[in-house]
Amino acid sequence: MENTHAIVIGGSMAGLCAACVLSKFYEKVTVIDRDAYPAGAHERPGVPQSRHVHALLMRGRLELDRLFPGFEKTMLERGAIDINFGRDFAALRADGWAERRPNSITTLFASRVLIEETVRELLRRIPNVELIERAEAVGFETVRSDSIRVSAVKVNPRDGGSSFTLTGDLIVDASGRTTKVPSWIEAMGLPSPPETVVDSHTGYASRWYKVDPERRPKDWWWKGIWIDPIAVSFSTAGVLFPVEGNRMIVSLAGIGGHYPPSDEAEFTAMLAKLRSPIIAQEVALAEPMSQVYSYRQMANRWRHYDKWAARLDGFVALGDSSCAFNPVYGQGMTSGALSALMLGECLEKNGINDVEVPRKFFAAQARFQAEPWGLATASDFRVPGTEGKRPLMSRVTDPLVSKMFQVANDDPAIGERIGEVINMMKPPSALFEASLLKMIAKAWSRRLIKGRKREKESTAMPPLALGVEG
Repeated sequence: MENTHAIVIGGSMAGLCAACVLSKFYEKVTVIDRDAYPAGAHERPGVPQSRHVHALLMRGRLELDRLFPGFEKTMLERGAIDINFGRDFAALRADGWAERRPNSITTLFASRVLIEETVRELLRRIPNVELIERAEAVGFETVRSDSIRVSAVKVNPRDGGSSFTLTGDLIVDASGRTTKVPSWIEAMGLPSPPETVVDSHTGYASRWYKVDPERRPKDWWWKGIWIDPIAVSFSTAGVLFPVEGNRMIVSLAGIGGHYPPSDEAEFTAMLAKLRSPIIAQEVALAEPMSQVYSYRQMANRWRHYDKWAARLDGFVALGDSSCAFNPVYGQGMTSGALSALMLGECLEKNGINDVEVPRKFFAAQARFQAEPWGLATASDFRVPGTEGKRPLMSRVTDPLVSKMFQVANDDPAIGERIGEVINMMKPPSALFEASLLKMIAKAWSRRLIKGRKREKESTAMPPLALGVEG
């Protein structure tokens, strides 16, 4: 470990997690970030999607607390909200309001900036980690022998001053979905890694509101709201997520190129046109705190470093730099943390001096990434007009998964398993276990035999009592 140095490009959540992991293997770890880190939980330009809804999946909650002991306690002390989706959300699905039923999945709801600020604060307590702000990584320096090895990162300060070079034993690209590293690789004369892109032409529009708890009717039991789109007639989804400080973020997500409006008056009018007016009624009792923020960089993009024909020693990429998912599914922060932990496992097993570490890590990361990638793209391929190559197997599995979601409320065990997979507590293969398929078959059989279909509940408001006292 003596005189060893790891460099992380980008202070994203994946980058912060990687720095924490690398601090156990390298004498010094340096994080280079284009932004200045704000004092407290505030926005920064390098994370434009932070103004939109973020939910930390249960697996991410557990892993961040493992990486940064005290994370969960600190988050709750600062106002993060403990959410049991089955109990705390009014969810309007394709065939009506979901039954209110607690499950075993609890997640943390908070602003992205509070999550980042808490992780960053805990990372700063690690003595061998250095964070360099307002500095832009602009290229690699390499050494050549039998292969090419990245030996340093060239850095330009953004507030003036001389450019400098940081030498390192391992360079990690965690600069996100807009990473410049593939262009640096091409400048070396190497091919870029092959890419797979799946784009459902989805876009967000979000606005923040201040909530007055005294104005909300006492029988409004829900903490959040989720309204699914259906077909072409209702191509816009609506969500209301509570965050710390008696605030809420309201987002519209348009699918299939039907992007939601960014004009404030049009945004408010669109809320009233959703399948239920419930979000519009919440907004009417709240005070707007922001403009409407739009975001459209939502394509799934997988850079297949595991299939890369080139070799570049001393370099790895993780998080969105390697595989970025449609953010509507909330997989990014959890996936970034898990990739960082995999990097640690690879270093633990092989040692920091093994030149094969990048290749071994890329292979392990790809095996993991295939799972959230499959979930995200399968959902996107249900949207007409989605661009990208659809896996042959998905044509078989997607109809089954669709039926599974439809009967999730008929059998609590089915809904529980779906929640475990979505929250990455179990792999997607758990959806195809024989015992679960048997439950799904029985649920469908009951529907067919009894001729029972879900009652078309009024979409004006969700039922006030759905099996749980409010």
